[in-house]
Amino acid sequence: MSHTFSHELFCFLAITGIALMVISPVHAFTANSLDITISKDGDATASFRFTLEGILENAIPQSMLEEELKKGLTTSSDPPVLLSMDKSGATLLLKKFADTADVPQGTEYRTASMNFQKAEIALKNSAISNVVSADFTPDRITLTFPDAYTKTFANTAVLPSLTHVVIDPSKPAVVATPAKTGSINITASPPTVQVSIDGSYAGDSPGTFSELTAGPHTLLFQKEGFLPVTKTITVVEGRTTSAFVYLKYAEQPTTAAPGLLSLPGFDLALAALALGSCFLVRRISR
Repeated sequence: MSHTFSHELFCFLAITGIALMVISPVHAFTANSLDITISKDGDATASFRFTLEGILENAIPQSMLEEELKKGLTTSSDPPVLLSMDKSGATLLLKKFADTADVPQGTEYRTASMNFQKAEIALKNSAISNVVSADFTPDRITLTFPDAYTKTFANTAVLPSLTHVVIDPSKPAVVATPAKTGSINITASPPTVQVSIDGSYAGDSPGTFSELTAGPHTLLFQKEGFLPVTKTITVVEGRTTSAFVYLKYAEQPTTAAPGLLSLPGFDLALAALALGSCFLVRRISR
Protein backbone atom coordinates (compact mmCIF):
# COMPACT_ATOMS: atom_id res chain seq x y z
CA MET A 1 0.00 0.00 0.00
CA SER A 2 2.73 2.40 0.95
CA HIS A 3 4.65 1.39 -2.17
CA THR A 4 1.68 2.32 -4.38
CA PHE A 5 1.15 5.57 -2.46
CA SER A 6 4.76 6.61 -3.02
CA HIS A 7 4.36 6.12 -6.77
CA GLU A 8 1.17 8.16 -6.75
CA LEU A 9 2.90 10.92 -4.80
CA PHE A 10 5.78 10.89 -7.26
CA CYS A 11 3.37 11.22 -10.19
CA PHE A 12 1.51 14.08 -8.51
CA LEU A 13 4.73 15.98 -7.88
CA ALA A 14 5.90 15.38 -11.44
CA ILE A 15 2.67 16.73 -12.93
CA THR A 16 2.68 19.71 -10.56
CA GLY A 17 6.29 20.56 -11.43
CA ILE A 18 5.60 20.39 -15.16
CA ALA A 19 2.51 22.56 -14.83
CA LEU A 20 4.40 25.18 -12.83
CA MET A 21 7.19 25.30 -15.39
CA VAL A 22 4.73 25.75 -18.25
CA ILE A 23 2.36 28.19 -16.57
CA SER A 24 4.52 30.18 -14.12
CA PRO A 25 7.97 31.33 -15.27
CA VAL A 26 10.58 31.56 -12.52
CA HIS A 27 11.74 35.12 -11.83
CA ALA A 28 15.44 34.27 -12.00
CA PHE A 29 17.31 37.55 -12.62
CA THR A 30 16.94 40.91 -10.85
CA ALA A 31 19.16 43.94 -11.50
CA ASN A 32 20.27 45.74 -8.32
CA SER A 33 22.62 48.56 -9.29
CA LEU A 34 24.68 49.97 -12.14
CA ASP A 35 27.66 52.26 -11.48
CA ILE A 36 29.22 53.86 -14.56
CA THR A 37 32.52 55.75 -14.34
CA ILE A 38 33.41 57.79 -17.43
CA SER A 39 37.06 58.23 -18.42
CA LYS A 40 38.57 61.29 -20.11
CA ASP A 41 38.44 59.71 -23.58
CA GLY A 42 34.69 58.96 -23.33
CA ASP A 43 34.97 55.24 -22.60
CA ALA A 44 33.40 54.04 -19.36
CA THR A 45 33.69 51.23 -16.84
CA ALA A 46 30.35 49.77 -15.70
CA SER A 47 29.88 47.76 -12.51
CA PHE A 48 26.60 45.85 -12.75
CA ARG A 49 25.25 44.08 -9.65
CA PHE A 50 22.39 41.58 -9.84
CA THR A 51 20.67 38.75 -7.94
CA LEU A 52 19.95 35.26 -9.23
CA GLU A 53 16.94 33.72 -7.53
CA GLY A 54 14.91 30.55 -7.35
CA ILE A 55 15.70 27.04 -8.44
CA LEU A 56 17.55 28.28 -11.54
CA GLU A 57 20.24 30.12 -9.58
CA ASN A 58 22.87 27.55 -10.52
CA ALA A 59 21.23 26.33 -13.71
CA ILE A 60 21.50 29.44 -15.91
CA PRO A 61 24.63 29.15 -18.08
CA GLN A 62 27.03 32.03 -17.53
CA SER A 63 27.41 32.37 -21.29
CA MET A 64 23.68 33.19 -21.52
CA LEU A 65 23.98 35.81 -18.77
CA GLU A 66 26.97 37.37 -20.52
CA GLU A 67 25.04 37.58 -23.80
CA GLU A 68 21.98 39.17 -22.18
CA LEU A 69 24.11 41.70 -20.28
CA LYS A 70 25.88 42.74 -23.48
CA LYS A 71 22.53 43.22 -25.22
CA GLY A 72 21.18 45.31 -22.37
CA LEU A 73 24.28 47.49 -21.99
CA THR A 74 25.27 48.07 -25.62
CA THR A 75 25.45 51.82 -26.30
CA SER A 76 27.52 52.08 -29.49
CA SER A 77 28.63 50.11 -32.53
CA ASP A 78 31.32 48.55 -30.34
CA PRO A 79 29.83 45.88 -28.04
CA PRO A 80 30.77 45.99 -24.33
CA VAL A 81 33.91 44.14 -23.28
CA LEU A 82 33.37 41.84 -20.31
CA LEU A 83 36.22 42.37 -17.84
CA SER A 84 35.01 40.07 -15.05
CA MET A 85 31.86 38.27 -13.95
CA ASP A 86 30.49 36.02 -11.24
CA LYS A 87 27.05 34.95 -9.98
CA SER A 88 26.36 38.34 -8.37
CA GLY A 89 27.84 40.92 -10.71
CA ALA A 90 29.87 41.89 -13.74
CA THR A 91 32.33 44.60 -14.74
CA LEU A 92 32.28 45.76 -18.35
CA LEU A 93 34.10 48.28 -20.53
CA LEU A 94 31.66 50.46 -22.48
CA LYS A 95 33.53 51.87 -25.47
CA LYS A 96 32.52 55.32 -26.77
CA PHE A 97 29.92 55.66 -24.01
CA ALA A 98 30.24 59.45 -24.16
CA ASP A 99 30.98 61.77 -27.08
CA THR A 100 33.55 64.44 -26.25
CA ALA A 101 33.94 67.93 -27.68
CA ASP A 102 36.22 70.88 -26.91
CA VAL A 103 34.31 73.92 -25.65
CA PRO A 104 35.60 77.28 -24.41
CA GLN A 105 35.32 76.19 -20.75
CA GLY A 106 36.90 72.73 -21.15
CA THR A 107 35.54 69.40 -22.45
CA GLU A 108 31.89 68.62 -23.01
CA TYR A 109 30.71 65.03 -22.45
CA ARG A 110 27.46 63.75 -23.91
CA THR A 111 26.57 60.26 -22.71
CA ALA A 112 24.65 57.59 -24.57
CA SER A 113 21.17 56.57 -23.48
CA MET A 114 20.43 53.02 -22.28
CA ASN A 115 17.23 51.04 -22.73
CA PHE A 116 17.29 48.14 -20.28
CA GLN A 117 14.06 46.76 -21.74
CA LYS A 118 15.98 45.58 -24.82
CA ALA A 119 17.45 42.63 -22.92
CA GLU A 120 14.04 41.77 -21.45
CA ILE A 121 12.45 41.80 -24.93
CA ALA A 122 15.23 39.58 -26.28
CA LEU A 123 14.66 37.14 -23.42
CA LYS A 124 10.90 37.05 -24.09
CA ASN A 125 11.65 36.00 -27.67
CA SER A 126 14.05 33.25 -26.62
CA ALA A 127 13.32 29.54 -26.28
CA ILE A 128 13.49 29.66 -22.45
CA SER A 129 10.95 32.46 -21.97
CA ASN A 130 8.41 30.00 -20.53
CA VAL A 131 10.60 29.11 -17.53
CA VAL A 132 12.82 32.17 -17.00
CA SER A 133 11.85 35.81 -16.49
CA ALA A 134 14.11 38.75 -15.74
CA ASP A 135 14.08 42.35 -14.55
CA PHE A 136 17.04 44.16 -16.13
CA THR A 137 16.09 47.61 -14.77
CA PRO A 138 18.52 48.51 -11.94
CA ASP A 139 17.10 49.87 -8.69
CA ARG A 140 19.87 52.48 -8.72
CA ILE A 141 22.08 53.93 -11.48
CA THR A 142 25.04 56.22 -10.82
CA LEU A 143 26.98 58.12 -13.49
CA THR A 144 30.35 59.63 -12.53
CA PHE A 145 32.16 62.04 -14.88
CA PRO A 146 35.95 62.58 -15.01
CA ASP A 147 35.69 65.59 -12.65
CA ALA A 148 33.84 63.42 -10.05
CA TYR A 149 30.46 65.05 -10.80
CA THR A 150 27.82 62.39 -10.08
CA LYS A 151 24.24 61.91 -11.24
CA THR A 152 21.99 59.26 -9.67
CA PHE A 153 18.75 57.69 -10.97
CA ALA A 154 16.31 55.36 -9.21
CA ASN A 155 14.48 52.48 -10.94
CA THR A 156 14.81 53.95 -14.45
CA ALA A 157 13.96 51.58 -17.32
CA VAL A 158 15.55 53.97 -19.86
CA LEU A 159 18.64 55.95 -18.86
CA PRO A 160 18.53 59.34 -20.65
CA SER A 161 21.47 60.98 -22.37
CA LEU A 162 23.28 63.56 -20.21
CA THR A 163 25.49 66.50 -21.12
CA HIS A 164 28.16 67.76 -18.71
CA VAL A 165 31.12 70.11 -19.14
CA VAL A 166 34.35 69.34 -17.31
CA ILE A 167 35.99 72.71 -16.62
CA ASP A 168 39.62 73.15 -17.63
CA PRO A 169 41.23 75.66 -15.19
CA SER A 170 43.92 76.52 -17.75
CA LYS A 171 41.36 77.99 -20.14
CA PRO A 172 40.22 81.59 -19.66
CA ALA A 173 36.90 82.05 -17.93
CA VAL A 174 34.01 82.66 -20.28
CA VAL A 175 31.02 84.72 -19.30
CA ALA A 176 28.08 82.64 -20.39
CA THR A 177 25.26 84.35 -22.22
CA PRO A 178 21.88 83.06 -21.07
CA ALA A 179 20.41 80.89 -23.78
CA LYS A 180 17.03 81.75 -25.25
CA THR A 181 14.87 78.82 -24.21
CA GLY A 182 11.29 77.62 -24.12
CA SER A 183 9.30 74.46 -23.36
CA ILE A 184 7.22 71.80 -25.09
CA ASN A 185 4.18 70.23 -23.41
CA ILE A 186 3.48 66.81 -24.88
CA THR A 187 0.42 64.58 -24.63
CA ALA A 188 -0.05 61.39 -26.59
CA SER A 189 -2.34 58.50 -27.41
CA PRO A 190 -1.59 55.98 -25.96
CA PRO A 191 -0.87 58.10 -22.85
CA THR A 192 2.67 56.93 -22.06
CA VAL A 193 5.24 57.03 -24.89
CA GLN A 194 9.02 57.51 -24.91
CA VAL A 195 10.07 60.95 -26.13
CA SER A 196 13.47 61.61 -27.72
CA ILE A 197 14.51 65.18 -28.56
CA ASP A 198 17.20 65.70 -31.20
CA GLY A 199 18.30 62.07 -30.91
CA SER A 200 18.44 61.83 -27.10
CA TYR A 201 15.86 60.25 -24.80
CA ALA A 202 14.19 63.03 -22.77
CA GLY A 203 11.45 61.21 -20.81
CA ASP A 204 7.92 59.87 -21.15
CA SER A 205 4.66 61.60 -21.99
CA PRO A 206 2.60 63.27 -20.71
CA GLY A 207 4.98 65.97 -19.58
CA THR A 208 6.57 69.36 -20.13
CA PHE A 209 10.13 69.40 -21.45
CA SER A 210 11.85 72.65 -20.45
CA GLU A 211 15.12 74.49 -21.07
CA LEU A 212 15.03 73.81 -24.82
CA THR A 213 16.82 76.28 -27.03
CA ALA A 214 14.54 78.42 -29.18
CA GLY A 215 14.15 77.10 -32.72
CA PRO A 216 13.19 73.81 -34.42
CA HIS A 217 13.71 70.45 -32.70
CA THR A 218 13.20 66.91 -34.00
CA LEU A 219 11.09 64.75 -31.70
CA LEU A 220 10.76 60.95 -31.90
CA PHE A 221 7.86 59.20 -30.17
CA GLN A 222 8.12 55.44 -29.50
CA LYS A 223 6.22 52.71 -27.66
CA GLU A 224 6.46 48.94 -27.91
CA GLY A 225 3.71 47.58 -30.14
CA PHE A 226 3.17 50.90 -31.95
CA LEU A 227 4.66 52.55 -35.03
CA PRO A 228 7.15 55.34 -34.18
CA VAL A 229 6.29 58.93 -35.09
CA THR A 230 8.73 61.78 -35.87
CA LYS A 231 7.75 65.45 -35.65
CA THR A 232 9.57 68.77 -35.97
CA ILE A 233 8.41 71.26 -33.34
CA THR A 234 9.60 74.86 -33.08
CA VAL A 235 10.31 76.16 -29.57
CA VAL A 236 9.45 79.82 -28.95
CA GLU A 237 11.54 81.78 -26.47
CA GLY A 238 9.82 82.16 -23.11
CA ARG A 239 6.75 80.17 -24.14
CA THR A 240 5.40 76.62 -23.80
CA THR A 241 4.40 74.99 -27.08
CA SER A 242 1.75 72.27 -26.82
CA ALA A 243 1.91 69.17 -29.00
CA PHE A 244 -0.23 66.05 -29.34
CA VAL A 245 0.88 62.84 -31.04
CA TYR A 246 -1.11 59.75 -32.02
CA LEU A 247 0.67 56.39 -32.45
CA LYS A 248 -0.86 53.64 -34.57
CA TYR A 249 -0.68 49.98 -33.64
CA ALA A 250 2.11 48.11 -35.39
CA GLU A 251 1.36 44.95 -37.31
CA GLN A 252 2.22 41.81 -35.41
CA PRO A 253 5.61 40.56 -36.69
CA THR A 254 5.91 37.06 -38.04
CA THR A 255 7.68 35.10 -35.34
CA ALA A 256 10.14 32.32 -35.85
CA ALA A 257 9.21 28.72 -35.11
CA PRO A 258 8.26 28.51 -31.42
CA GLY A 259 10.42 26.70 -28.93
CA LEU A 260 9.31 23.30 -27.73
CA LEU A 261 7.84 24.68 -24.49
CA SER A 262 5.75 27.26 -26.37
CA LEU A 263 4.16 24.87 -28.89
CA PRO A 264 0.32 24.84 -28.64
CA GLY A 265 -0.87 21.93 -26.54
CA PHE A 266 2.63 21.00 -25.39
CA ASP A 267 1.68 21.48 -21.74
CA LEU A 268 -1.26 19.08 -22.17
CA ALA A 269 1.01 16.57 -23.88
CA LEU A 270 3.42 16.70 -20.94
CA ALA A 271 0.60 16.20 -18.47
CA ALA A 272 -0.74 13.23 -20.48
CA LEU A 273 2.73 11.71 -20.62
CA ALA A 274 3.11 12.06 -16.85
CA LEU A 275 -0.32 10.45 -16.23
CA GLY A 276 0.51 7.59 -18.55
CA SER A 277 3.76 7.00 -16.68
CA CYS A 278 1.80 6.86 -13.42
CA PHE A 279 -0.53 4.11 -14.70
CA LEU A 280 2.43 2.16 -16.09
CA VAL A 281 4.29 2.39 -12.78
CA ARG A 282 1.20 1.21 -10.85
CA ARG A 283 0.69 -1.79 -13.16
CA ILE A 284 4.33 -2.80 -12.77
CA SER A 285 4.23 -2.37 -8.99
CA ARG A 286 1.30 -4.79 -8.79
